[in-house]
Amino acid sequence: MSSRRLIRLAAAGTVAVALCSFAAMSAQAVEPAVKKPKGQPVTIYLTRHGETMLNALERVQGWSDSPLTEDGRQVAEHLGAGLAEAGIDFEAAYSADMVRHWETVALALDEVGYRGEAVRDERLREIAFGKYEGGDGLEMWNEIAVELGYAHVGELFEDPEFDMGAALDAMARLNEGSGLKAETSGEVADRALAALEEIAQKQSKKGGDVLVVSSGLTIIAALEALGADLSEVTAGIENGAVSELVYRNGEWTVRTVNDLGYVEAGSD
Repeated sequence: MSSRRLIRLAAAGTVAVALCSFAAMSAQAVEPAVKKPKGQPVTIYLTRHGETMLNALERVQGWSDSPLTEDGRQVAEHLGAGLAEAGIDFEAAYSADMVRHWETVALALDEVGYRGEAVRDERLREIAFGKYEGGDGLEMWNEIAVELGYAHVGELFEDPEFDMGAALDAMARLNEGSGLKAETSGEVADRALAALEEIAQKQSKKGGDVLVVSSGLTIIAALEALGADLSEVTAGIENGAVSELVYRNGEWTVRTVNDLGYVEAGSD
């Protein structure tokens, strides 16, 4: 959080005080007010990719990659069908730069009849897990639990005050000295929000709906940074789930979180 600095001016005499006050008033009179960026509202449909082979095998998948499973492809198609049924007409589409994201966005856009091609942006990819990439997910989370002072991973996930950001930061600490890239929750949030901000500002020139495909922990980091209520997201972001973000005049509003409604509607 940024802090405000209070600047107190001391004057040596009555004349000096009067002159300073007059100068300040004059400056306020001529200085233009800071204006918030204007533009048309933009709705971003921030979506997690479909299930992948590494997801199905419960392996750690951050900057590692694998293709969608048959179920994953079906979820992506159902997502697109549900969005089309809802009458959503995308003006633009973006995805992270890996196979799983590209397959998901391509299959979904086929269903909605989008004629363009999505833009790949590496800032939307999943968190980097460093030495844990491709490894057993349970083993990684158990090491994180111990690092945070729990006896085992079960205690970690059963804790009602479980903090995902603290867990990811512990993962980054456990990677120190490995020589492999591992990110903190703050690093992921910063790059993801920078990408979303750039996308929204560009689209605000004419407004409209934008599809963005990313990964689970990256979406959580971005939503948390935007102040979303994640108390109901106890099992993480679901494959194909949508979180709707509205960008208007430089400000964000989180409309929905982890919504599988479009996938469900498209599967009927």
